[in-house]
Amino acid sequence: MNGDTTMTEKPKYERTLWWLTGILVLIGVVIVVRRLVSLANLPPGPYVPVANSRNPVPDSGFVDHPLLTAIHIIPAIIFVLLAPLQFVKRIQVQYPTFRRVTLNVVLACGLVIGSTALIMGFIMAIGGITETLAVTVYGTAFLYCIVRAWITFAQKQMAQHREWMIRVLAIALAVSTTRPVVVLFFATSRLTGLTIHQYFGVAFWIAFTLHVIVAEAWIRRTRPTQQKKAIR
Repeated sequence: MNGDTTMTEKPKYERTLWWLTGILVLIGVVIVVRRLVSLANLPPGPYVPVANSRNPVPDSGFVDHPLLTAIHIIPAIIFVLLAPLQFVKRIQVQYPTFRRVTLNVVLACGLVIGSTALIMGFIMAIGGITETLAVTVYGTAFLYCIVRAWITFAQKQMAQHREWMIRVLAIALAVSTTRPVVVLFFATSRLTGLTIHQYFGVAFWIAFTLHVIVAEAWIRRTRPTQQKKAIR
């Protein structure tokens, strides 16, 4: 691919990524709002757990642990709404204070999301050990990326900061991608014979791995030439 082709295709790829990001953000918002509505409609008094029933549904674990769910999803909706703004060049250039404040909010929310996700992966996993392992691996990676993003921003290493933020956003939005993957598994379950226990964790692995691959490919594609040479 020659230089001219790259210059003409880059805006198209960027627009596609922005559209996909917007769709995933919308899915994330819908997920959080739905969870909040479910929690708000819980009957008063002691709740009888259902997560350990023989045929649990995807929402059962969240209903069984309403406080943990609230601590997880309230920062999540703030995160998904503010995180994409970190990549808007106009905000970076014209509103540096707003960018710095929202970045701190995003990363702080990310720490809460990642930490609670690790807990939820052990006590609320519908997909069993497969889901627990996926959440543990990518949840830990998510927290590491957040710390690296914070450090590089504080050290004004903006190129590296951008790359870590891409990884942070990619891993976070993978949760939204698990939904259509789960729907696909559900739609084909009569043919495959797979139960929700069997495919729920697999859906996590597929979504998170896909997002990490795309994020790394985009980082390599958009990395400045001088930085590419330095890495080599």
